[in-house]
Amino acid sequence: MFPTPIAGIGAGALSAALLRRLHEGGYPISAVISRTLGPAEALAATVGAPVASTDFADLPGEVRLIACCVPDSAVSNVAKQLSMLDHPWHETTVFHTAGALTSAVLQPLADAGAQTLSFHPVQSFTRETAPSAFTGIRVTLEGSEAAQEAGRALANALGAIPLTISPEARVKVHLAAAMASNFFVTLQAMAADIASDTGIAQEEAQKLFQPLVARTWENLQESSPGEALTGPIQRGDDETVEHHLTALRQSMPAMVPAYAVLATETIRLAHRTGSISKDEADRLLSAVQRALNDRQPPAERS
Repeated sequence: MFPTPIAGIGAGALSAALLRRLHEGGYPISAVISRTLGPAEALAATVGAPVASTDFADLPGEVRLIACCVPDSAVSNVAKQLSMLDHPWHETTVFHTAGALTSAVLQPLADAGAQTLSFHPVQSFTRETAPSAFTGIRVTLEGSEAAQEAGRALANALGAIPLTISPEARVKVHLAAAMASNFFVTLQAMAADIASDTGIAQEEAQKLFQPLVARTWENLQESSPGEALTGPIQRGDDETVEHHLTALRQSMPAMVPAYAVLATETIRLAHRTGSISKDEADRLLSAVQRALNDRQPPAERS
């Protein structure tokens, strides 16, 4: 149990899940401060916080742990404004949850004496995300040793697994997380768009692939990406890849570069894991390159 109350800066999806999880575990939430009062009041009521405000000056003096759950672009300004408060910073740990930023963005608070930390839960949060979403996830930590100690305690309290990383690793880890999560959503939208281009309703197109995606995810949980890979590239089937590319060139040429990039990386994965030979990889790459060199549909060529 943290010995003193916790304050949350921001009242968005991540802040709500974080503070609700801590509140459920018996941790005292002292304040919620946000740029708009309504969300701050709603979250404060949910977690039993006596203070809900839009003014940093209302930060209670007894708070010793502050969670800055604000957009990346706002973290620096929040740090500057907080650092100007008359607060016992030498006894306080402040962390932000911006995945691409290091603890250095909180330097004004470090200069004031606070322990500062980058605390990034590797999870996707929406307004509907339950506090239980922290269970079993990794939380990457980067900051001073004392701040990391507080971060490990906080991660454990959330039911998460702390993972210490270097400042240099921060942006790459966030990049990888964005690719794994955000681009996955984009891929599902692209797949549905391609299927709906055949006349299948968009909603039906989304449902069409859900069991396939679910099973693929199960395979990934049980094995490595190379072992979970299936499909024409994994089989070295360059003719099918050419059919795919021809279909895209004819009806959705804007998607050819995306398919080409993903296919190239999939070829690399398949070859690295021994699913296909070098000759098969070369044939597949040639098919991809030909499509990139000639993206215009045959009927529209001059």
